[in-house]
Amino acid sequence: MGRFFCAVDRGLGKLYRLSGYAAAICMVAIAVLVLGSIISRMMSVYVPGLTEYSGYAMAGASFLALAYTFEEGGHIRVELVLTRLSESTRWYAEIWCLGVASVIGVFLATYLTRLVYYSWKFEEYSEGADAILLWKPQTMVMVGSIILAICIVHHFIKCLLSRQYQTR
Repeated sequence: MGRFFCAVDRGLGKLYRLSGYAAAICMVAIAVLVLGSIISRMMSVYVPGLTEYSGYAMAGASFLALAYTFEEGGHIRVELVLTRLSESTRWYAEIWCLGVASVIGVFLATYLTRLVYYSWKFEEYSEGADAILLWKPQTMVMVGSIILAICIVHHFIKCLLSRQYQTR
């Protein structure tokens, strides 16, 4: 059973890194789109949709980077409170925080999945100059939120199991 959890842990770590790489690609896309917008304006050429696409890439980059950032410990934590707790109390606080975050993460992923589904079902288009189907850019946000929910639940289970192994 230990090998299974180690293999799952390694596989999920790779998923989080891939999500981080996808976020980096979105950041490069933002830079290219903004640069293209600046150059096209300087040349007095209108290219429809550049602003909207850079906004979609920004949303994708933000959500795709969440799980990678969580895995690397880059999210803000209240260490001032945690360092003052005893070891066992700190573990209970960590379990409580990860449990609440798991519920919120799964709710967010579920909501965004439903949003993409209904955008696809009703064929919603953006209102920008270059009207595109909204479910396409929303999919990046949905995937990022699903990976984040998996990451938080993964850490919740990992924290529970590590406590179990420490008491033996």
